[in-house]
Amino acid sequence: MDIIDYNLIWRILRRKNNNPSFDWDSRAASFNKAVLGGTDEALKNVRALGLMPTDTVLDMGAGTGRYTVPLAQNAAHVTVLEPSEGMLAFLNENMKSAGLENYSVVRQKFEDVKAGIDIPVHDVVFASNSLGFDDLKAGLDKLNSLAKRTVNILWFAGPMRHMPDPELMKRLGAEAADMTTPDYLTIVHVLHSMGIYPNVSVEKSIRRLSYDSPDEASDFWTERGNYTEEEREIIREYMKETLIPDYSGIYRTKRVYYPVRIWWNKEDFCNDSGI
Repeated sequence: MDIIDYNLIWRILRRKNNNPSFDWDSRAASFNKAVLGGTDEALKNVRALGLMPTDTVLDMGAGTGRYTVPLAQNAAHVTVLEPSEGMLAFLNENMKSAGLENYSVVRQKFEDVKAGIDIPVHDVVFASNSLGFDDLKAGLDKLNSLAKRTVNILWFAGPMRHMPDPELMKRLGAEAADMTTPDYLTIVHVLHSMGIYPNVSVEKSIRRLSYDSPDEASDFWTERGNYTEEEREIIREYMKETLIPDYSGIYRTKRVYYPVRIWWNKEDFCNDSGI
């Protein structure tokens, strides 16, 4: 019996920071720009999967296709699971630009998908920062049921994936604890309770970002958090005060964060419950 219910902790923190009115369609352009700036990291993570040319891959919560492109370049077929029409429009364009057609799209929320009916079992299941469901244990169990060989999850270490700097947090009147979201340890603990003991890799990474204006920078950050309109204005003013353009007129920043890869082989964790 687990002393701490990590699935409940996940649910509480998710609901605390969740914004039900969050519109992924309107944010697709911003997310796509971020995708184009993270190609090297995506290629590195896909190489780590050890894909074979005959593999089928499920890209769960594919967004604008940051990983769909390199996945399709290294596998026989990729099934994209993505509910946002706006995100899919960019994904389709990115796949077209890469000259790739070996993919199919299922436009549904993961919670609504019937495993084995809406989506068949794939050799490899891949989910990059897309565990957007309240019941983590049920979601992980479904991901596991959709994989024939391996499940791979990308997440983050620390209190939140996109951590504002201390001065901005002070202006927002927020403490780190107020903005905490569940990091990779919560996922690992829930998997442990399911009898799955995954491999975990944590790395320090520096992401360099560029913007055409302070307004674009503020839009980029506000779209990655559950901020009120008043808080958005504070962020906008902060960016105008602190960002300085370089010789070419581009505003540049860098962000230190800790991406995490969690993965396991199905054959290592089979039991009578079907896990």
